Amino acid sequence: MLPNFAASLKVYWKSPINPMDQTLASVSEKSFNAYKKKNFLVANEGFRECLTLLEQQNDTLGAAEMRNNISVVLLELEKPEEALAIVRGTDLVFAANGEKKRQAMALGNIAAALQALGKLTEALPIYEESAELFKETNDNELRAITLKKISDLQLRTGKQYQALASLEASYDQKEKKSLKEKILKDFLGTIIRKITRR
Repeated sequence: MLPNFAASLKVYWKSPINPMDQTLASVSEKSFNAYKKKNFLVANEGFRECLTLLEQQNDTLGAAEMRNNISVVLLELEKPEEALAIVRGTDLVFAANGEKKRQAMALGNIAAALQALGKLTEALPIYEESAELFKETNDNELRAITLKKISDLQLRTGKQYQALASLEASYDQKEKKSLKEKILKDFLGTIIRKITRR
């Protein structure tokens, strides 16, 4: 998947024997390169072509992943309604196939689209579900990114204490912290202890 709040695109390579697979690999790579160059219109068109090919092959997982890529591109194009429409339900596809990490990433993309639409109270529990799945899969870096999103939404919805706790937890997930991050984590811990009178 493309990076939105997290993740990185795995260019969709398949067997070079099938001409359709060759087309899929070629279009996917070109679309990814377009995305990296911030040519989002070209990336959107290319990923949609990939989605059509995947659906023709009845590749449910591949199609779900491509829908997530399209959703990320649509958010870059400031089309959150379309982004939400195309990504919704992909988390269920991954869940049904035991793909917890990709399920978590899909939930993050759904939440990001809701956030872009200003639906913060709807986005928050979905981010929280995503963070829990990343915890289960031991993807600490992705969980840290998600916890920062959660902290931001908690702050914006009047949950200041929870926001501080989530932000502190996000730094706990990082194995390698910069000096700035270490100082900020210690500072947050001090504030939280004072608030809770520990």
